[in-house]
Amino acid sequence: MGARLSTKRQIKKDDRRKKPDKFDKAMDDIKKIGILSCCLVGIMLVVSLFIDPNESYAAVVEELPASFTSVMEPESVTNLTEMASYIRYEDTIVMTPRRFSGIPTDGSKISNIYCMDRKLWMAGGKTYNKDKSVIDETLTRKYPGLIYIIEHDTLPENILNTQLGEEETLTYYINQLIVWWYIDIVNGYSSGPTDVGEDVYYDGPGHQYENNLTVAEKTAIMNDDRYSSYIAEVLTNAMAYNPGTMTPSLDNVDTSTITYTMTDEYIETSPISITSNASANFISYTVKTNTNNITVLNESGIEQTTFSPNERFKLRIPMTEVVNFKINLDISVVGSFSVHNAYFYVDSKEPSEYQRALLGQIVSDTTSVETNIQYEIPTGKVVISKQDSVTGAGIKGAVLSITDKTGKEVYRYETTGEDIDLTLPVGSYVVTETVIPEGYQAEVTTINFDVVSGGTTPVVLLNTPEIDVPNTGLDAGIIYGIGTLIVIAGIVLIVVALKPKNAKER
Repeated sequence: MGARLSTKRQIKKDDRRKKPDKFDKAMDDIKKIGILSCCLVGIMLVVSLFIDPNESYAAVVEELPASFTSVMEPESVTNLTEMASYIRYEDTIVMTPRRFSGIPTDGSKISNIYCMDRKLWMAGGKTYNKDKSVIDETLTRKYPGLIYIIEHDTLPENILNTQLGEEETLTYYINQLIVWWYIDIVNGYSSGPTDVGEDVYYDGPGHQYENNLTVAEKTAIMNDDRYSSYIAEVLTNAMAYNPGTMTPSLDNVDTSTITYTMTDEYIETSPISITSNASANFISYTVKTNTNNITVLNESGIEQTTFSPNERFKLRIPMTEVVNFKINLDISVVGSFSVHNAYFYVDSKEPSEYQRALLGQIVSDTTSVETNIQYEIPTGKVVISKQDSVTGAGIKGAVLSITDKTGKEVYRYETTGEDIDLTLPVGSYVVTETVIPEGYQAEVTTINFDVVSGGTTPVVLLNTPEIDVPNTGLDAGIIYGIGTLIVIAGIVLIVVALKPKNAKER
């Protein structure tokens, strides 16, 4: 009895060893979670190495405000009475306005505002109204590089060496200098970031974005070890920047390259591509036909009307659209384009006294362009007969393939014994017999033919019946067997005939 109890206690003890208690299990789970957390943190650190920590001050928005009220940065931010200054060289101090921003009618703060005309007044509390685009076609000079400057308005970490709280002011300061110098380049006051250009400000009537930086100021910028290389790089890129045309167009479609396939019910075009002079800004296009009978398809043959620029479309045209041996197509293609854009703003009351302003936000403008694909597809008929060359009767079971001049198969069918009457676009074709019916031989398997506008082309493919030749293989075997027996019999007779002769000789 005691031995059995001892054995039971030992079994329970072993069971406890095999089954960890809840505390140990929880500790294991915590360890696993800790290891997983460390791995996730490591991954985040690696990813962070490839992400720019600086966020752009600009933003791409769908719509810019129609007007806003200007706001000046408080003087106490930079400890300067009116202007911010970070670049000095010899006796020259390069100054820009204190940070200049705006508040729209809804009361939310919007981005920085850059001054265009350095010689004109600038102030807070002014109402500014939206004016022309920097790439407006009506401008005497266009300023596409301003879009690039706004899009790249974040300074790299290596030059953000100011005291805490001044980074935004420094960013505004450097970008304002770049804006002014870029305007000077466009207006002919210097040819690039290392050319100081004219020596004096332009001070004539009708002053508009003219000569904002003096020779001394440009010289000071070029001699500044901290900012000069960055300013030169941004200016170079701004001058080369192309935001996309404000007058996009869709390229003409070369209809001569379109090929066709057909069934008894419809003709279908090969895939058609739509391209544009503004491919970088091309969003999508929509295809509409001149009749509901014509169906627009994607390349997989599924009905679809709106496509991305890299997609192609096809047209399925019912045979009912063939009128007087012609198909008239009038296809409307509407392309949508997006162009990043920036806009000037002007003082609502005294535009000639106060600076024009450049709002430091990019808007995604969308415009549409329509073009038409209008052309005529002339057609003709071909009547194909598959005949017995002896009787002239129609033959069933032959498979015929029709290909166009490019080698593309446009139609395939199996003969029924009746002639087939096909409507095809005008052109050169080849019909090939790919399967010959049993009991026939093809005289020719390929025939070239032309389809002419409004005409009918007859094509006849002849098959010759195979001759029923008797099977002589067995008869020949019998003959060979009989011959062999005759030879054997002859040998036997000779042997028999020789025996008496030999007996007499003995």
